[in-house]
Amino acid sequence: MPERSANQRDFYRVDCHVMISHCAVGDHVPAARQPDSYFPDSEHFNLLRELRRMDHDASHLLHALGEKDRNLDAYLAHLNRKIDALARHLAALTPEMSRGSEQVVSLSEGGASFHAAQPPAPGSVLAIRMTLLPAWVGIAVYGIVVAAGAGERNVAVNFDQLQDADRQIIARHVMQVQMAEQRRARERG
Repeated sequence: MPERSANQRDFYRVDCHVMISHCAVGDHVPAARQPDSYFPDSEHFNLLRELRRMDHDASHLLHALGEKDRNLDAYLAHLNRKIDALARHLAALTPEMSRGSEQVVSLSEGGASFHAAQPPAPGSVLAIRMTLLPAWVGIAVYGIVVAAGAGERNVAVNFDQLQDADRQIIARHVMQVQMAEQRRARERG
């Protein structure tokens, strides 16, 4: 089997706005500890995550109901938007959300590149809390530092032990950002 080059990527990457914070965990991923447990002020973040997971878990039901009754589908979608608006407003008022830095990161299902004031050493493990904007979708993951140095995006991590629901949320977000970029390109050109 041929070796993969260092620049070859498995996932599509996009540049997108996120609120991100991280903390060093050590040199290996803890087996029995969730990454969000490293952020003691994460009650509202966890609420946003749980609401998004509920959306994900019920999406097939909503789709099935929508095929049978369009009015019910429209009403449930409206209720969902109201709950999302309340959750985003709550998150915007929460001091814990402002503790991370809002920045443009390079994001894929496999990892992220972002700026850190104190770049960690390559090989170290980070607990990372990201809120994908403008949807205010929260993800908490472990990342293994694959590169660190100087520059705008001075830390590159590969996600480790990413839950399937979080992977799907990232994939959906990447696809939405990609579609928005294509739409803007068509409008310009």
